Amino acid sequence: MNNKPILIISRYNEDVSWIKEYEDKYDYIIYNKGEALPNNHPELCLCGYNFINVENIGGNQRDIFQYIHDNYDHLLEIMIFIQAYPFDHRKKETFDTLIHNNKLTALEDYSHITDHSATLSGAQKLDIDGGYMEINNSWYIQAHNSSHNRSCRWSTFDEFMDEHFNNYIREDYNRFTPGSQYLITKDIAKHYPKEFWAYLRDILCKNYMTEAHIVERALLKILNCSLEPAEIFYQKQ
Repeated sequence: MNNKPILIISRYNEDVSWIKEYEDKYDYIIYNKGEALPNNHPELCLCGYNFINVENIGGNQRDIFQYIHDNYDHLLEIMIFIQAYPFDHRKKETFDTLIHNNKLTALEDYSHITDHSATLSGAQKLDIDGGYMEINNSWYIQAHNSSHNRSCRWSTFDEFMDEHFNNYIREDYNRFTPGSQYLITKDIAKHYPKEFWAYLRDILCKNYMTEAHIVERALLKILNCSLEPAEIFYQKQ
């Protein structure tokens, strides 16, 4: 039985040749969201790689939910969800250390900031563990709606959380990982039923959705398994 951890990679048109360095110790699958690629085309950059062509919607958060839902009955013990160039949000040497973990890990790195109590840029700061925190005022909803000519089903982050989780408690700052790159365990995925992941996947049904910014900020709270899902997750949509 193959017990290697798996890298689940969300790609648009990035060079993924770096994967070859990891394939001895890790399985991987690429969710290719750019131009659909045939498996037998010798000139394409993904020739020889394990990939699935998927629709370019929902960002990499949708790929997380899709993978867990589709593989729910045979998940591996360790799943590492990353973007096609995962070194933007952390140094490669940090990445190489973090992916050896066997528990929930936010794949981020702010070690260059030595004063964790200092603000990064006004409304942002670091948690005591060095993780990223942002003021909980839902600023990004109106900003994204305006810049992309979009609307959003929820007017605030708290509205989304109150609708979907029975025990959500508002905090002044949200701890989350920009880019939604996480190592998660099978137990975390199995903490919620299959339809829970399908519901989250189906929220992100278009590209450039403002809702994706809300889900991005909710994801770490979800993966911590401290939230009690509301009935809405189990109602047929």
